[in-house]
Amino acid sequence: MQLADKVALVTGAGSGIGRAAALLLAREGARVGALGRTGGQLQETVDAIRASGGEALALLADVSESEAMARAVDTLAGAWGRLDIVFANAGVNGVFAPIDQLTPEDWDQPLDINLKGTFLTIKHSVPLLRRQGGAVVINSSAHGSRTFSLSGMTAYACSKAGQVAELVLFLVSEAASYITGTEVWIDGGTSLLRG
Repeated sequence: MQLADKVALVTGAGSGIGRAAALLLAREGARVGALGRTGGQLQETVDAIRASGGEALALLADVSESEAMARAVDTLAGAWGRLDIVFANAGVNGVFAPIDQLTPEDWDQPLDINLKGTFLTIKHSVPLLRRQGGAVVINSSAHGSRTFSLSGMTAYACSKAGQVAELVLFLVSEAASYITGTEVWIDGGTSLLRG
């Protein structure tokens, strides 16, 4: 197991890429702090990890709320005393609409969760990561850096411009220990085919 004795924090762990990453990291030996704001889905992820023999902790928090994130990271530290891996994955699509039809609230939601949430995840994790070093993976989107052609995605694209389970495992493993600050695209070439 590549991640034995490691502790991972995965945001947005209740579904999608976050859930898949949490399950895979746990299968490779990591103890997983599964963070999300939907308790039922989050508990399903934790139960699945435990059912397969792994260790997991449900951390109910909204990534856009600083105090909630601080409490979640403190809970993880209290349980396991360290943090080695952070997968900042939580995100929302928000409202898809032409910019003149977006309300200020429509604009704020994806920026608060996708952008501010990533900041708060890293901010509150760094003190633990500094103790022994570790890996940080941020999940973004080609819509924030490669393709801007879909109508109505202004707020989403802006939030992602400011910031895939197998790749996460690779990036947090020793095999990627010399990789720093790079983008890796996993989109089946979709972003290259758009004009």
